Amino acid sequence: MNDKELSIVLRELACSQATPLCSEWTEAWKDDSAIDELLDKFVQGFDFCVKNNYPTLEFSRKHFSDKREVLHRHNIYFDEEVNIEDAESGTYIFVGDCTGTIVFKGFSVGTVFLRHNSSIKVVADDNAKVFVRMYDDSKCESENGKFAFCKVLDRRKHGS
Repeated sequence: MNDKELSIVLRELACSQATPLCSEWTEAWKDDSAIDELLDKFVQGFDFCVKNNYPTLEFSRKHFSDKREVLHRHNIYFDEEVNIEDAESGTYIFVGDCTGTIVFKGFSVGTVFLRHNSSIKVVADDNAKVFVRMYDDSKCESENGKFAFCKVLDRRKHGS
């Protein structure tokens, strides 16, 4: 499936959710959105994606497993082992079955989203500030340096 076909399918899926994509996003979504634009939408609309399980893990495995290079440009990691020793400030998303460690140093500020079965160790060192949100069956181990801060929010649903 080329980028244009993928863009059209993803927009149609987003509009058919129980809580559909709002008209502002729908109208701004062009048929010919490149893969980079689609991934920017995924990062910006991550709350929508979590709420609607969009796109599904099965869909993502089918259409994004061969796109690791472009996913990594957007700090998205999918079904892989990840070891990031000096993460730049930004948003990092781990979906599927990711494992590994991400380390924030200096004065970096990060937001980390964990979905599905991802299990990630998050290290905040020096003066770094990191915020982690866990969903689904994800796991997070966090470690703070003396002046660093790592806050983990558990958004998993386990019958409570």
